Amino acid sequence: MSETARRKTDQSLSAPNAEGNVWPRQVCPAFTPRVGIIAPIPECWYCQYADFHLDRPRALEVGVCEWPKKVLG
Repeated sequence: MSETARRKTDQSLSAPNAEGNVWPRQVCPAFTPRVGIIAPIPECWYCQYADFHLDRPRALEVGVCEWPKKVLG
């Protein structure tokens, strides 16, 4: 992965990437920590709206933003 691509995947988002891809280190204004996180870091990896398949045998490297679907749920 090039330095430019790497930096883009680590950038903060100005708004949720609704139903789009999110990378673990990204974060947006809708960040809400997952339940049970003791010391949440404001990154998509720790956000309750990001689905990285953490409940499955193999987690995803690139997640999907489920905001606002989970909010309206």
